[in-house]
Amino acid sequence: MLRSCVLVTGLALALFGATPRSEQGPVVRVGSLPIAGERPGFICGTPAESRPGLRPLSPLAANSPLAYDHFPRILTPNEAGTIRVVAEVVGDVPAVVFRRNVPSLPTGYVSENWSRATTRSVGGRLVSVFDQSYPGSILADLLLYPHGHDFPQVPLGRLEVPGSGVTDPNGTLSSPSFVTVWLKVAPASLPASIVGLVNSSASSGPVAQYASHVVNLVLPGFGDARMSNGGQAFEFKRAAAAFYRHFADVYHTLSFVPRRSPFGYAAFNINVTNDVRGIGSALFNEQAAYGSRMLRSVQLYAAGFPGQHETTVHQIAHQWGDETNLAGIAGAVAAGYQPARHSPLLQGGTTLIGAVLKGTREVERVPSTVVGGTDTFQIKRTTAPITFHPLQLYRMGFLEPAAIPDVTVFADQAQLGGAPPSAPTVTTPVVGVRKSVDINEIMAALGPRSGPSFSEWRVAFVVVSEEPVSKREMDYYNFYAQRAAVAAGTRSYDGFGSFSEATGNRTILRTNVDPLDPGVTQKIAQTLAVGYPSFGVRDWRGLVFDTVVPSRVQSGSTLVLTGRIDQEILTGNYRFLVLRVARYGALPSAATTVQTTVRGGRFVVPLSLVQPGAYAIDAFVFVDADGPAIPTSVLTPLFVE
Repeated sequence: MLRSCVLVTGLALALFGATPRSEQGPVVRVGSLPIAGERPGFICGTPAESRPGLRPLSPLAANSPLAYDHFPRILTPNEAGTIRVVAEVVGDVPAVVFRRNVPSLPTGYVSENWSRATTRSVGGRLVSVFDQSYPGSILADLLLYPHGHDFPQVPLGRLEVPGSGVTDPNGTLSSPSFVTVWLKVAPASLPASIVGLVNSSASSGPVAQYASHVVNLVLPGFGDARMSNGGQAFEFKRAAAAFYRHFADVYHTLSFVPRRSPFGYAAFNINVTNDVRGIGSALFNEQAAYGSRMLRSVQLYAAGFPGQHETTVHQIAHQWGDETNLAGIAGAVAAGYQPARHSPLLQGGTTLIGAVLKGTREVERVPSTVVGGTDTFQIKRTTAPITFHPLQLYRMGFLEPAAIPDVTVFADQAQLGGAPPSAPTVTTPVVGVRKSVDINEIMAALGPRSGPSFSEWRVAFVVVSEEPVSKREMDYYNFYAQRAAVAAGTRSYDGFGSFSEATGNRTILRTNVDPLDPGVTQKIAQTLAVGYPSFGVRDWRGLVFDTVVPSRVQSGSTLVLTGRIDQEILTGNYRFLVLRVARYGALPSAATTVQTTVRGGRFVVPLSLVQPGAYAIDAFVFVDADGPAIPTSVLTPLFVE
């Protein structure tokens, strides 16, 4: 019997730059394969004022999207039942417009009108509730967005903010605003977690449950205070008090994940204390208000973003800024996304907390080829793993001033577009007046950096819900909470590594759960396979591999994949299967494709991998050689080393 994955030493097929077939026969039209969709960008919701007591509190405006949930709450790639979405909007809103993503269409979406299903009241204010159901087959469209162990969700679509696309007094129709609805998708190989319950004599049921690396607090009404106090005014102090009743005060950060996901941002960070001078942040300490002697920040994560390194590393970094006003020190006008708390457009390294550029891009200096000529600047792709800028490492206490290189700050901070941070095309020119800034100028403006540095940072991931979450939800969040803390083997397709990698291994992250009294609430020690985890046998929709598919292989090896078509998902008689393997950073035309014939519903695909890098793998089936490609899924990341 054939195994699904066989690594063979040596090169059997040179696939790059060609379209090989595993056997002779008709060739399908691989040039017409659908292009994978692009993941929507990560939006940081960290408020401009980092100190809790100074943030203005104001009620959410009418027509503000509030929160959403979906059922099943953790989807499988081969979901065959109904997918239900429940969304809430503040105010009396009879209907909303929703653009459901269909990346294979020229527009990329279909427009739908959702009618209100019911209402509820929060503090005397009306909330409109929308309840929409879809067949599981819509995942055939959504799984065209790259997803996997490094990004465990797909975007269902975008809800139009009611009233945002209105005609101004001059008669011009303004562009509407949208917020994304995400569907959490777990790999088929998601490991089971050991789960313990926390009961209370004052409650008829569990008040909390926990696994090795995640806690679930039952806290009804969490998030409703935003109706009167603003979009980021979650009941963090109440949640912290509930947490510390059962779990130890040993964490620098409490990261809360509401089961009902808030609209509008991926995550945000609020500092509880700062005792580091010279980084642009005021000194303050509000730990007592949270019932802690250790806590330094609280965070909020939406949807599946706790499973994305780009998000978690970014939010932890906000403990140390960037609040240096580097653009102002250089005499430039800050621009981009929340520039008071994010780094400006500069040359001299990448930044994981940029106001203008995403971490996958940085500015490089291009020396002039003419004697006496002027150097130019352009965008380049950041080398993986993406690390913190030297200035951020200085703020964290890991680099001395003498080790900080000068940076070049550009006067035109808005030249690459608006917010949120973007990833411009490689070689895009960065132009205009610029100023070199050295560490002495920064220290002259802010004072020298002084205060603690940390060789270990502890984070508790806490899912908050109206009732205990399901076992599958605990498995999902526990897997990703443990994955966040692993130093290596968890890098994303686009180069975001662990917190340890981002600091150049100067510190480690710990997310294990420590009960307050181990004699009452027993500690759970469980090590899950989170580093380079294999793809599951059913991770590609409509395909069933014979065994798991490895996510890391050696360059020059051949990966032989065998399996069958899942007739319950892909009904019909399919003759061909095509795999496409795309290396991150390479042109789409450079993607590798390999074709095989399907016989009796089964397939054998030998895949040879040559060039090191991170890859996305998608698969297509065909009824015949002239028919259209029927996509299954785009999975990330596969590493060739």
